[in-house]
Amino acid sequence: MERRFDLVVVGTGVTSAVASRCREAGWTVAVVDSRPFGGTCALRGCLPKKILVGAAEAVHHARDMTTIGVPADALTIDWPALMRFKRSMIDSTPQRTEQAWAKIGVEQFHGRTRFVDSTTLAVGDDRLIGRRVLIAAGSMPDALEVPGS
Repeated sequence: MERRFDLVVVGTGVTSAVASRCREAGWTVAVVDSRPFGGTCALRGCLPKKILVGAAEAVHHARDMTTIGVPADALTIDWPALMRFKRSMIDSTPQRTEQAWAKIGVEQFHGRTRFVDSTTLAVGDDRLIGRRVLIAAGSMPDALEVPGS
């Protein structure tokens, strides 16, 4: 099915917040992602990393204070509890993202997309024609061409 939008956003991470702003400005907006909505930072990168690194830094700092009268040398991380906490913060992100966009009228498409022409993207059987297209799908690191990489 062919659908026309003022803006089509590929990717649902941090940069895709422009989808919300444009929709609030009255634009018709579609978002597309092949992965769960929310992006790498919220689901697999920044936020999970901050939770895990924060716990490790807290334990490390407390243990460093053992020599100055803070007896925390036996302090450890309860890994299963920390992972439950991390999941409680992360797991609802795709659903919250989808609900927020649905509430303001952003059309959502799940699946891999490809350009058919300069303004048309194919997502399964759907053809999304955008007056504007924003590619906010992140990036992948390139392999280094050096020994030991």
